[in-house]
Amino acid sequence: MHKIQLVSIIMNCYNGAKYLREAIDSVIAQTYQNWEIIFWDNQSTDSSSEIIQSYSDDERIKYFLAPKHSNLSEARNFAIGKSSGEFFAFLDVDDWWDSKKLEKQMPFFEDQEVGLVYGNYWYVDEKTCIQYTNYRNKLPSGYLTDVFLKNYCVGLLSIIIKKKAFDSLNYGFNSSYHIIGDFDLT
Repeated sequence: MHKIQLVSIIMNCYNGAKYLREAIDSVIAQTYQNWEIIFWDNQSTDSSSEIIQSYSDDERIKYFLAPKHSNLSEARNFAIGKSSGEFFAFLDVDDWWDSKKLEKQMPFFEDQEVGLVYGNYWYVDEKTCIQYTNYRNKLPSGYLTDVFLKNYCVGLLSIIIKKKAFDSLNYGFNSSYHIIGDFDLT
């Protein structure tokens, strides 16, 4: 039986009110319940703050207002700094998870050599409601640096990373990048 370890879910937001409830509700619906949301409000001017604060009765949801607006990579680093989990997962406010995502991925960490677990994900075309998977072939596993350099198939929303593995990098998300910091990290 594996130990139930805390997963810190890093949720960065800048004017993400449109889909925010769906994202938060997909975390609350997780069958694996030992999680915290680190919600980093990057100076939103829409109703994002009011939406996240409407969940204030759930102590696992922690709200932080950025002192100033920053790029996404820097904001992710700030949010990670507020987390207390042994693992990190990432969920942008316009994404959502299957209710068994954490339950299915966390057991892979029973192998002490595993530092990162990822999976496939669906795209949903908002106009047509057509869903399609990002990666149609079997996902690669094992030591993946060379594989990812040839064919990057990871979606940040699918990643769980062990804090020790993240810390061993001696850097977080490169703040020189705004939207491709996850490519650089993984």
